[in-house]
Amino acid sequence: MWSDNETTQDLLGYQVHADLLQKIILNKAMLPITIGVFGNWGSGKSSLMLLLHKGITTWNNEQSQKDSSSKDEINDKERILQIKFNSWQFENYDATKLVMIDTILESIKTDISNNTDIFEKADDFLARISLLKAGLFILKKAYDNLTPEFIKKWLPNKKELDKITGLDTYNNLLEEIEKGNTSKFIGQFRELFEQMVKEAGYRAIVVYIDDLDRCNPKRIIECLEAVKLFVSVDRTAFVIGADERIIEYAIKQHYPIEQKKEEISSPFSDYLEKLIQLPYKLPRLSGHEQETYITLLLCKQYCRPMDFTSIYENYVEFRKSDKHSKYNIDDIKRTFPTLKLSGVEYMLPIVPLIKSFLNGNPRQLKRFMNTLYVRKELAYVAGFDELRPDVLVKLMVLEYNSLYISRFEELYRLQRDNNGCLPIKSVEEQAKSGEEITDELWKNNWDSDYLKRWLASTPSLVDINLQNYFWVARDALKTETPIATVVTRKVNLIFKGLCAIQTNSSMSKRLPEYLNTLDEDEMDMLILLLNEKLISNPDSAECWRILNDNAIDKLLINNIDRLKALLNNVKTLSIDPQASAFFVRVESRKDNCAEFIGKLPISQQLTNAINRKKR
Repeated sequence: MWSDNETTQDLLGYQVHADLLQKIILNKAMLPITIGVFGNWGSGKSSLMLLLHKGITTWNNEQSQKDSSSKDEINDKERILQIKFNSWQFENYDATKLVMIDTILESIKTDISNNTDIFEKADDFLARISLLKAGLFILKKAYDNLTPEFIKKWLPNKKELDKITGLDTYNNLLEEIEKGNTSKFIGQFRELFEQMVKEAGYRAIVVYIDDLDRCNPKRIIECLEAVKLFVSVDRTAFVIGADERIIEYAIKQHYPIEQKKEEISSPFSDYLEKLIQLPYKLPRLSGHEQETYITLLLCKQYCRPMDFTSIYENYVEFRKSDKHSKYNIDDIKRTFPTLKLSGVEYMLPIVPLIKSFLNGNPRQLKRFMNTLYVRKELAYVAGFDELRPDVLVKLMVLEYNSLYISRFEELYRLQRDNNGCLPIKSVEEQAKSGEEITDELWKNNWDSDYLKRWLASTPSLVDINLQNYFWVARDALKTETPIATVVTRKVNLIFKGLCAIQTNSSMSKRLPEYLNTLDEDEMDMLILLLNEKLISNPDSAECWRILNDNAIDKLLINNIDRLKALLNNVKTLSIDPQASAFFVRVESRKDNCAEFIGKLPISQQLTNAINRKKR
């Protein structure tokens, strides 16, 4: 199996991105800076940040090894302090913003305490940090409504402060805390922090904020507000890993500003642009990158550790000179002709299927491979030695597609009713020839580009007994697949937000905004949520308020599969006239969607409402 954790073993070719970000951070003229590493769930943001952290650690080690008498441009005492802050782990804290600031101060204190030999005036710096932490502590206590008199007893007096540093600014900090003047306290804090970092000789302090998009909107905003505190503080760099769309959604929730139609940019993107000086978006893996990634995962699983180390090192060298080509089994065999690769080669037929039918997300690819591994092991234990991995994968890609998981269960029922074999020969031939699906068993649910491509793909399922394949995949066979297993938290939040809208005019304003934050996979998930609600209540006012809006065409236009998924198992005879606007709009398109919806059994009341609307 393969670990789902971030790693410095770069199987995705992300080292080039990490090298670029390191170069930017090492450029003094670029600091202070906030970098947003943006990408969808599972795209490898954490791994990229880990590679960056590793690269800067190597730079630090190289500086410490330099001769102290060196006259190089870089002073041998310069160092970069790196601080990791996982915002999700601190989500339950009442003041996430203050926890982050405290983490930064504590990290500096630990670094200076552990390296007193290289810091001049180490005791002085530690005393300053203690005072800043004391001020922060008081600010935290203020959240608990302590009385001013009780707060004061936590503070050092002026004489004690003079003994520590003799700096008037620290006295001013004390005065602002005593007054409860938060804004002036923050100003003093920034000034003192910047002064301390500069005098301590840090080249930079780099703070990594990961998993921000896992937090609820309130915590996301608190973390961003903490970052704003340091935005103009010299010698600082913040690297934030998140899904940009979730951050924007959190900003919209926290700052409900109505955008005017004539405005080109939104107040939400303006907020992000002011905070994030460098947005760095991770691209979706190309076909060549997916093939390389899967091949390396297979090598890691089926080769000896020492052999995989050699293969990985060769891949790293290959990628230095070639950023475009795939690194595959032929490259490995050419470089290492004596390696035993039979296990890898046996699994290679799965690669084209995974490339064609999954979405190229690294985490999804790894989880898919882990599920495949578990099912292969289950087959071995159960004595199903004849199971072919390519056949198993062909079935699994439907299971992993939120829009087509019902087709996976349909295949199960078909093979069950036909002694394990699918009556699929004629429909496979039609799909391969590019013809329309006319087979009575298949034409209603399988006549889409994606599914016809799946039917035509290798391997053929003709005359293959699938009983054992579905037996090892029985955990996925449920009458109703739990929506929570295929829908992300982000889409759930958006669906709840849409259902909370009470008027058609508000829906017309908000629905396009919400839909613009979704990619194609997430739109499929939204369809599943609408379907789930309509199954339980075909008259759901919330659902029909959403579906009656013109903007919903962004999900459904020319997409018969989404329309079928939307109404799958819905008691259409129970849909009342409030849905008439949706039906009229779909029927007016005169396409396969109109043909499908025109054949649905509906009530006479809804029919009458549709006819009235057409007049």
